[in-house]
Amino acid sequence: MPEAGCGSIQLLHADPELARGLDSRRAKEAGERIYARWFDVPRGRWLPSTSLANGTQPIGLLVVDGMLVREATGGDHPCAELLGPGDLLRAWDDRDAEILLPRTVEWTALTHTRLAVIDQALAVRAAQWPEVLAALLDRSVRRAERLGVMQAITHLTRVDDRLLALLWALAERWGRVVPGGVLVSLRLPHRTLAGMVGARRPSVTTALGHLMNRGQIERRADGAWILRGAPPEARPLLATDAEPLPMPRQIEV
Repeated sequence: MPEAGCGSIQLLHADPELARGLDSRRAKEAGERIYARWFDVPRGRWLPSTSLANGTQPIGLLVVDGMLVREATGGDHPCAELLGPGDLLRAWDDRDAEILLPRTVEWTALTHTRLAVIDQALAVRAAQWPEVLAALLDRSVRRAERLGVMQAITHLTRVDDRLLALLWALAERWGRVVPGGVLVSLRLPHRTLAGMVGARRPSVTTALGHLMNRGQIERRADGAWILRGAPPEARPLLATDAEPLPMPRQIEV
């Protein structure tokens, strides 16, 4: 990806899955006419207020490329969510919400990330192709369902069971079959893994060691994971009815 910048893109060329509900003729028309503003987020801590001009708050932001971690903290225990290509997000507070429980939200770009701005101007341009707007709404639903899966994982008793379930859940989206197992090319810090499974970082480090000793996972030299054997038996309880997003290119974090 090029260095940080901003500009305009043809949204359906950047994310062809959004045209899935259109026939070829209408998809071509929409692809040529639906433009979106974009901006890059360099790797590291991201303050959304620095990316949105004049404090404007669009409808949402679509991850075109790269990977973000959202950490929400109530008290001293962060809860982490991993976001990648195709995810729709809002990276600002709801001004009309009544906040009773103090919380903080922090964003980190694990890789150089590109975001497309979904604003009212884009919605007006896309109005004659409601299938595209429906696809964007579907992205929000899929994200909510994945969060439900993550919540179910955190209710597993043992930390090693949570981590194994998490890695298999991540493999559904970011994994690919290789000789001897399923490769998940994500180099996630132990702090992030801890936030995703509701555990402390030292417990995650210990649990990962147990999983590797049992041969259920393998850590490659480049930081990626190989999942060995079959998925956990509890996996059907964590499944959702939503269709998965098409497999993106492998992202090295």
